[in-house]
Amino acid sequence: MTCSRCSVPLPASRVRRPRKCVWCSRSCTPGSTRRPGWCSTSIIQTFAPGCRSVSSGRCPPNWPSALPAGRRHVRVVLVPHLLALGLYGLATALALAPFAGLRPAPRALTLGLPLAGAAAQVVGVAQLTPVGVAPVLSILALFLALLQVVSERVFRAPAVALFTGPLATGLVALALLLGLGPGDAPSAGGNAWFILHVTLSVLGLALLALAFITAALYLLQFRELKSKRFGAVFRLFPPLERLDRLNHVSLVAGFPTLTLGVLLAVGYAVRYAGGMHVDPAQVVWGSFTWVVLGSAVWVRVVRRWAGRRAAFASIAGFAAVLLVYLAFKLAAPGTQRFL
Repeated sequence: MTCSRCSVPLPASRVRRPRKCVWCSRSCTPGSTRRPGWCSTSIIQTFAPGCRSVSSGRCPPNWPSALPAGRRHVRVVLVPHLLALGLYGLATALALAPFAGLRPAPRALTLGLPLAGAAAQVVGVAQLTPVGVAPVLSILALFLALLQVVSERVFRAPAVALFTGPLATGLVALALLLGLGPGDAPSAGGNAWFILHVTLSVLGLALLALAFITAALYLLQFRELKSKRFGAVFRLFPPLERLDRLNHVSLVAGFPTLTLGVLLAVGYAVRYAGGMHVDPAQVVWGSFTWVVLGSAVWVRVVRRWAGRRAAFASIAGFAAVLLVYLAFKLAAPGTQRFL
């Protein structure tokens, strides 16, 4: 068995049984060229990114000379993500502190911590190819953190952090557990096109998630007002009108963003055919998400739904997208997919 990077036979001590790649879920052995990227079963890949073998089969005899590249991967990808994970966790704790009876944190901290975490995460995301589960989850967490800052700074809705903070923290942690490493590289000509498609599509999903969050906050605040309890929810949540406006803006901004992402995907498939395999389930789920988001925008803009009806529509749409995704994931867990 030979190494796919250096074409040197691997010693018997380094040849082990096939393992499953953490992101494509396919069996990959040292020297396997089934997929153009690398395969790794390690959470923290400290060997050379150019080596396409599993972590149990590093590239002998010259892999130590490439070890600094692996250390560079740890420094420029994993360290920024770990830093972002800590900052997002602190921001989440500050958002939850008032509900535990503690004093609210200064606004400079509630804005600065997620912004600093996003800045650190940008450094790591910039080194990744946005293919596979882990990089896309990392990008989604980045957009959620940025939307949290925008919601608090522009719309004066700090309660959004009650949902976006834990979500961003959990997504970064999950991305680290799945393994952040190089994936399939799209064809060279379509690389920028593909990255723009993934970026806009994930941003559309993040805006759909923000619409769901604001809808949930709206219903909680409405219930508090209707019961006339006037507790922590009433004091800390924004007014109903502000939450309804943020929900409207999220949907109206998310639909054209996701539409551009879908159009770029179609253009990429036509222009650079053969650059990357596309799972049919990925196409169905992406199209379904676009239809659901478009329906939510239609009932808000054309039918002029607002208040509770619009909130229920946003929650139902987000739940439908999530359930369809889980159904596809459970039906065919071993296939490569957008998420």
